[in-house]
Amino acid sequence: MLDNNLTIWQTVDEVAEGDVRTQLKNILGRFMFSGDDLEKKVSVLSGGEKTRLAMVKLLLEPVNLLILDEPTNHLDIKSKDVLKEALSTYDGTLILVSHDRDFLQGLSEKVFEFKDQRVIEHFETIDAFLERNRIKNIADINLMGG
Repeated sequence: MLDNNLTIWQTVDEVAEGDVRTQLKNILGRFMFSGDDLEKKVSVLSGGEKTRLAMVKLLLEPVNLLILDEPTNHLDIKSKDVLKEALSTYDGTLILVSHDRDFLQGLSEKVFEFKDQRVIEHFETIDAFLERNRIKNIADINLMGG
């Protein structure tokens, strides 16, 4: 997904289209890339920086469905907050797999429970689902056999 030979700027510039091109520096700034950072090669970025850059690139792509598996892995708290804010304004459909309850708060409107070789659809937030099932922590779901 990321070309190690490109800079941060080149990475997003090649996918940005239309009016969003005028906002690229602001968008990158929201993901904590600014100034000289924009000329850094992808090859020298940390794992967290690469994850943030990949998210920017994904959000710039003209798609209406994002499937993210543990998107907060390797992100610090500030990066998680930035990602959550960006996803909360995303117009398409999100399918998120995460054990990060705080991250899921406000992003989930529906929960799919995989249990006993079945998929059960719950039309509620992650907090309502956990509270109804008296689960204090998402990790506790594994203890229930789910």
